Amino acid sequence: MEKLPDISPEERLLRKEYDELKKKFAGLMLTLREMKQQEEPRLCALYISAFGKQKYDILNLQVEIKTLDMRKQLLQSYINRDETPDMNEIKTKIDDAVAEYNKILEEEAKKMKAAKEYLESPLMSKEDAAELRTLYRMLVKHLHPDANPEQTEKEHDLFLVVQAAYDHCDLEKLRDICLTLDTKKLVQTEDYLGDIRKYIADLKTKIETVGKNIESLRNTFPYNMKENLADKDWIRQEQEKNEATIAELTATRDRMAAIVEVMEEYKAQKL
Repeated sequence: MEKLPDISPEERLLRKEYDELKKKFAGLMLTLREMKQQEEPRLCALYISAFGKQKYDILNLQVEIKTLDMRKQLLQSYINRDETPDMNEIKTKIDDAVAEYNKILEEEAKKMKAAKEYLESPLMSKEDAAELRTLYRMLVKHLHPDANPEQTEKEHDLFLVVQAAYDHCDLEKLRDICLTLDTKKLVQTEDYLGDIRKYIADLKTKIETVGKNIESLRNTFPYNMKENLADKDWIRQEQEKNEATIAELTATRDRMAAIVEVMEEYKAQKL
């Protein structure tokens, strides 16, 4: 057996630090990826499931009120000129103006449907999900370009395949990739080329950047709703607030509809 060259205590410590930083970086990258690929769509789906119908009703009422207000203003312009309102002309102007609002309502309806389908779709078992994360962590450690500056083009391409397999929860694919790699490479430290101190400094910078990105995301929607969406009392209180808003908007719409109905009956007074 070929004897490996001895390394100095200083280099041994540097290698150990580099390995620890690679593990930390891989863990942070996995956390960031899980947040964007799994946590975000699930939290959005939960939010829409809890409040989507109410938010849609509120938006729809706001569109109706906006439409009635436009109709009222157009009718008032005819009345001010002492002319009988041209209902066809008014309808054409309103239809053109609210077309964008209708697109928004359609998008909201699509979101509710997608959220329902997402929450009803079959999930992986806890055991398979744990294995998926474990295999992905292991492969990322050895294939991620930022953690392995000297990787080959083939390894880079394989890393892209690993990412795609993880995004699609393709556990079998990750298992197959692990079998095709040299098992020693998965458990041993690779040879270091170049200046290891530079690699360490670069990794520290990347770790700090990714850590800030994760912290920033956690303070934005939907990540900042995670605890609330697990609180049934909070959800109920928010739903009650939405129902109150719906009731208020409904009353406003009905009042405006009654006024518009009277205005639509106006007849020119000129002889």
